[in-house]
Amino acid sequence: MRKQRRRSTAAIASLAFGAVLTGAALSAIPASANTGSGLAGITKPSAAAATAVPAFPTFVHLPADQAAHPNTPIEWWYVVGHLNAHGHRFGYQVTILNIGGAPQALIGITDKTTGKYYTQSQRYSSDQASFSTTALDVRTPSASLSGPMDAMRLHASLPVGEIDLTLGARGPAMYDNGTGLMPFLGGTSYYYSLPSLATEGTLTVNGTAYEVTGESWLDRQWGAWDQSNLQRWTWMPMQLSNGDRVNLWDLLSEGGEFPYATVLHPDGTHEIVAVTPLADTTADFWTSPTTGKRYGTRWTVTIPSLGASLTVVVEPQGQEIQAGGGVYEGAGSVTGWYRGKPVTGQVYVEQYGNWR
Repeated sequence: MRKQRRRSTAAIASLAFGAVLTGAALSAIPASANTGSGLAGITKPSAAAATAVPAFPTFVHLPADQAAHPNTPIEWWYVVGHLNAHGHRFGYQVTILNIGGAPQALIGITDKTTGKYYTQSQRYSSDQASFSTTALDVRTPSASLSGPMDAMRLHASLPVGEIDLTLGARGPAMYDNGTGLMPFLGGTSYYYSLPSLATEGTLTVNGTAYEVTGESWLDRQWGAWDQSNLQRWTWMPMQLSNGDRVNLWDLLSEGGEFPYATVLHPDGTHEIVAVTPLADTTADFWTSPTTGKRYGTRWTVTIPSLGASLTVVVEPQGQEIQAGGGVYEGAGSVTGWYRGKPVTGQVYVEQYGNWR
């Protein structure tokens, strides 16, 4: 069985598998955080020592687990990316879900240059979609993802245009929670990410076809869990200029707030780290005129063990997909300090729930 070396902060190194989403994880969170906006406003933090822990096996097997898993209650393929077309900048998001045998496709295009946002979500009957159990080949009428990891084809269409991209996995895969298996909302989730996908292809918006290049991130989850006691969550996949990839979760449920991150280094090693709760640093709120939900658009992310104080901003503000009563999927940027050095990056921010 493949093994992945994992590292942890001293504060949570002694936690057994499964404690990330318990009160023990919450007790590892520092009581205070640096605040600021941009490099000029951020106090340079000092990094705490990280403690190595023994290697754990991974419960994900690639490329086999790119394919669908029969009899799994919840499953999705989630892709976001940042694209350039001769100075014109875009973000995009395509999610193909199969939840309880009900396929769905969520699509969004963010024109970062003009500030425009376009989206569509659609549910389908089971006979309108196909999910291969032998290879990556998932298809709905409005979105599809197929092919080997180094040359995946992503296609999606919405009234304003379409997305037609080739995605090539570069560098190591991320095994979230260090193992690819984690406790999640009263159940369990298999979970891995391909956080560095070289991307090229065509993005068509309002009749104009743009030849684009850039970088994408694939998130892959399947399992069984219960969201009935979930109040809200914020999720951030960060691609940093120093090569690190950070998969950050902050969940608020009846049991409290549980913020943590899986960090993937360029050499393939992982760290599981405590994150200072985001709720108190969420700012610049935007209220959707469609769903009435309120979302944050600016955060200070503090990760003490990495000496990280990062300002995350999404622009434009109004990046909400009107699915399931509304979910926020915002393209954004990262600036700040990380391991004692200035860093920049790109990010998507997903918010579920109402931030009132």
